[in-house]
Amino acid sequence: MALLKQSHAASGFPLVVAGLGLMLFGWRLWKLCVMLSFGAIGAAVTALAVGPSESQWIYALVGGGVLGLVSYWPVNFAVCVLGGLIGSALCVMATGSFHLSPSVSSGVAVGGFVVFVAFSFLNRQKVVIVVTSLLGAVLLMLGITVWVMSLPGFYGSLNAMVSNTSFILPFAILVPTVMSCFYQVAELRRTNVSL
Repeated sequence: MALLKQSHAASGFPLVVAGLGLMLFGWRLWKLCVMLSFGAIGAAVTALAVGPSESQWIYALVGGGVLGLVSYWPVNFAVCVLGGLIGSALCVMATGSFHLSPSVSSGVAVGGFVVFVAFSFLNRQKVVIVVTSLLGAVLLMLGITVWVMSLPGFYGSLNAMVSNTSFILPFAILVPTVMSCFYQVAELRRTNVSL
């Protein structure tokens, strides 16, 4: 959020365009989307591993580039791993309010990863649609957030509403994700293409 606050309102435009592009045409760009997702994961993990330093962004770019390129060759399996990572994160978030011990929480994460990798392998086409829809919705909402942050009065009241009500943020991501899923499924059926 601090990075978004420092951004200019014009930087929201590419985020909104990229988000809408993934939401509408994600099933056509799914291989690129998987590569970029793994690139973002690699960049984030590398930046966290290196820690704050002057050359942190260089290491993050290299780490992201390497993981993105490595995921290109086995992209059919990489989408299953990506589905497993998203499912594992959802399992950890869902059980986070139970205050589980670190070992149990790790077990939930590993179990969720295994289950969602298997599910993703069996339902690759549906997982591609859900993942591209989710990533598109997140980018769209980030772009809209940048625009809203440039309007201090509106941002203050919206921030207070999001802080006081826990379901608004997930709802704001879930609605465009579901709409995009329905649209992409209809497009796949209309064009009679399989992934």
